[in-house]
Amino acid sequence: MPSADVAVKIAGALGVSVEYLVTGEDIRERKLFMEPEIRALVQNFKRLDADDRKMILAIMQLYKDRHT
Repeated sequence: MPSADVAVKIAGALGVSVEYLVTGEDIRERKLFMEPEIRALVQNFKRLDADDRKMILAIMQLYKDRHT
């Protein structure tokens, strides 16, 4: 088990929380009480690079504009 400061650096480099490194769960997501499908979408979105995130957000905006 790494020291706390090393765990923080590893988590930061991976873009996850320290809790996620230890437990495999992110307390921030648990607090939102998201349905499993939504949680999976969020987790997958987090793994995308910046360009792919922008593309997904643009698609979502187009969908929103079309259905409002």
